[in-house]
Amino acid sequence: MYTALVSLLIGAAAGGAWTVLDLWKGWAMGIVLLFLVFFLSFFIISRILASRLEPKFLAAQKQIQAGASNAAVKSLEAMLPMARWQIMLKGQIYAQMGCLQYTVGDDKDALVSLEKAARRSAEAQLFLGALHYRNKAIDKTKKVLEDAIAFNKKQVLLYNVLAWVLLKEGDRKEATEILLRCEKADKDSEATKDNLNRLQNGKKMNMKRFGMGWYALKLEKPPASLRQTAPGQPRPGFRQKRKGGMR
Repeated sequence: MYTALVSLLIGAAAGGAWTVLDLWKGWAMGIVLLFLVFFLSFFIISRILASRLEPKFLAAQKQIQAGASNAAVKSLEAMLPMARWQIMLKGQIYAQMGCLQYTVGDDKDALVSLEKAARRSAEAQLFLGALHYRNKAIDKTKKVLEDAIAFNKKQVLLYNVLAWVLLKEGDRKEATEILLRCEKADKDSEATKDNLNRLQNGKKMNMKRFGMGWYALKLEKPPASLRQTAPGQPRPGFRQKRKGGMR
């Protein structure tokens, strides 16, 4: 985005000046200088942007913890103009917005946001897949989840949700194959092993092990003990930002 463009211009200016002045090793060193200055400028500008974004993300997180999800969505939306400066930031912001909108029941706006979300955001793609499924768009559900798996091969919930959908649609064989793929990707997932065993023995899948990560999708009603988000905790789909950027 703008950060890369500005960094490239700074690097080109530095390399061009070096070449024009015919300093040590001339144009060859000018090219090296172009790349060195580009990466240094990109790093510095990215750090400056991250320092400005961090308080905004923290403020949005506090709004979520206070139960003010709609206000948090507006706070995130206000950051969208800054996304022009940072690669992939736009998709991450839309992912957070969409997850929050889905959580509070704003399905119409959630669909718009989630379709613009980063493909690497497993949470956002889970919500988008769940929303399509609740709208009875089965083919879209399968595609969203399959595409998400391609970007998040270790996210076992993606596999299990896709298998659950396939089983609901009467395709036990394909559901079993999905979980076999999941088992290869993560051999330590007890929930996957249990569900795979259930499928192979003609039983229903059990998604309870995934807790609110599953129930937040609104495909099954949670037990009474999980119907309230714990006080002071972010709602499903919102991750605390690491220092220097959002994940």
